Amino acid sequence: MRKLLVDVLWIARYDYDAGWSLRPHHHNYFQMILFLDGSGTFTLAGKSFRLRGGELFLIKPGETHGLSAELLVRTLDVKFRIARGVLEKRLRRAAPMLDWHEPGLAARLERIRTEGDRKYPWYRELCGALLSEILYLYLRRGADADSNDASALTEPGLHDSVMQRAMAYLRRNSQRALTVGEIARETGCTDRTLRLHFQRTLQTSPLEFLQRYRIDQAKQLIQYSDYTLKEIAGQTGFQSVHHFTRLFAAIEGQSPAAWRRRYLEGIQKDVYINPRFSNQSFTVEP
Repeated sequence: MRKLLVDVLWIARYDYDAGWSLRPHHHNYFQMILFLDGSGTFTLAGKSFRLRGGELFLIKPGETHGLSAELLVRTLDVKFRIARGVLEKRLRRAAPMLDWHEPGLAARLERIRTEGDRKYPWYRELCGALLSEILYLYLRRGADADSNDASALTEPGLHDSVMQRAMAYLRRNSQRALTVGEIARETGCTDRTLRLHFQRTLQTSPLEFLQRYRIDQAKQLIQYSDYTLKEIAGQTGFQSVHHFTRLFAAIEGQSPAAWRRRYLEGIQKDVYINPRFSNQSFTVEP
């Protein structure tokens, strides 16, 4: 196999209960940890950071880091190597942490975890491509950290004002029934223009984008909350739990209940993407 630019070694969804800690340590590869929620202190290269949720840390080779959890801390954790070159040099100079509250980030990392777990053909290459996108976005957001709206940097169609207005309106109103005509009017264009912009930018329609967005929001609630499926369906804009279940199964290939069971079974499970990598745990339980 050709050498990968981004070689994903390992990934895991991990929970640290109150009182647990991650013993200070370092290693010779890169690591990214997304803190989903919880409360505690993360130390990196001699600095301490208070955790609130939404922090994404980039740990460079040789940097000592550790964690102390005060309340349940939920994380997505990925370890990787970068081939020598421009990307590797930029990452070594990048900021150690960014606030990244966009739900799509967790979804991207979850897709890497799923690919690594299933190990379909070309899974290592695909995992590398998925993480590459996150790394380039991390560098872009870090370079524009003083922007008034850094979250827009991750949006497809960044320079397309029609798409920006349409997606902002869809997200604000995703919990109620919408029509293409209403979205177009609020966006300031015709139905046909709106459809053309979505097809050109995302290769989908406005309503298909809305349904996918609702499913992504539902997945976040399934993963990180104890709401029932009926409650999740109502909170994400579906007319009934039956409609939600049918659409979820059509998109994800399994029912929400089965997806939740699979997700819960995967918490604190080591997913090895590079078969030659061996992960060492530094977690300390009280």
